[in-house]
Amino acid sequence: MRKVERIDPVTVDALRLRDALARALSGGPAVALTALPHELVGEDVALLIETGGSTGAPKIVALSASAMKASARLSNQALGATKGDCWSLSLPLNHIAGVNQLLRSIDNDSDPVVKGGEFISVVPTQLYRALRERGEQFEILTNAKKVLIGGATVPAQLLHDAASAGVPLVTSYGMTEMCGGCIYDGRTLPGVEVKFINEKTIALKGPMQAGGYFEDDFATRTSFIDDWFITSDEGELSNDGKLIVHGRSDDVIISGGEKISPNRVAELLRENFPTSEILVIGVPDREWGESLRVIMTLGHDHQGPMLAQIRELVAKRISKVAAPRSLLLLSALPIKANGKIDYQFLANAEATEEI
Repeated sequence: MRKVERIDPVTVDALRLRDALARALSGGPAVALTALPHELVGEDVALLIETGGSTGAPKIVALSASAMKASARLSNQALGATKGDCWSLSLPLNHIAGVNQLLRSIDNDSDPVVKGGEFISVVPTQLYRALRERGEQFEILTNAKKVLIGGATVPAQLLHDAASAGVPLVTSYGMTEMCGGCIYDGRTLPGVEVKFINEKTIALKGPMQAGGYFEDDFATRTSFIDDWFITSDEGELSNDGKLIVHGRSDDVIISGGEKISPNRVAELLRENFPTSEILVIGVPDREWGESLRVIMTLGHDHQGPMLAQIRELVAKRISKVAAPRSLLLLSALPIKANGKIDYQFLANAEATEEI
């Protein structure tokens, strides 16, 4: 059995957590970035970390030292990072993407830096704001050797704008159960395999895979099957073998008995309003059970509330039943401490316009 070192990832100094992770990788106490009543865990557990919990309560993922070492080594190799190269501390440490900044630093024998590292990880919201404001963060991104982006769907327009601005982007797909990103620009890292369950649901396996969920045998049995981790995402392979992720398999609401995909509506709106950040979510509706809400940040060319325009576009291109019934305009998307978007706030906020 292995002792446990409990650490609050919100208040901890990054270098202290880096040192604790280094000890765990070398056989020392396991790091628990979550409340844990136990003093001991299994020898194969080096890190306990919560999933993002974007749908339902978060689970505690158990990662081994070998999984974390493989993830850091393969990531650095894929990006061209070598010994001494530094990672910038751009993401919160209570999320696997934030922890990976430290694991890759350990692999590189370097200290993570607050800013100015050769490599940096961001989420789409950070990239969008950097491109819009063209300030210090924009300079950091354009001066980096590689900018790894993940954590949420990256709109095609955002990728285009970043490339035009000279940001050396690499898209990342993965999750806590795979120690973060394990597919870069649609290509698997060495040793990672992809297959599809029922021709749609993405399943993954590889050397960075978690052992399962801590003290949750049922969730482990249903998500980790025959050495494969079954994701909640749907996708396909392109003709040249790249993974294309279409979205979550549970990305659907039932409105008036009809199934509607918020992601499909969001993609359409992003195409037509490329200067705004756009989300589409389901919210309770007394008449329809659920209905779609559009959340849009105010772009420089935005003229004000335009729910009627949005409804007309969606009805014409998708269907009348998919037309959103409320619009929430914001200056910026609300972000929680873990770097994720605060969907509960967005669902409960008073709409700017509704029908």
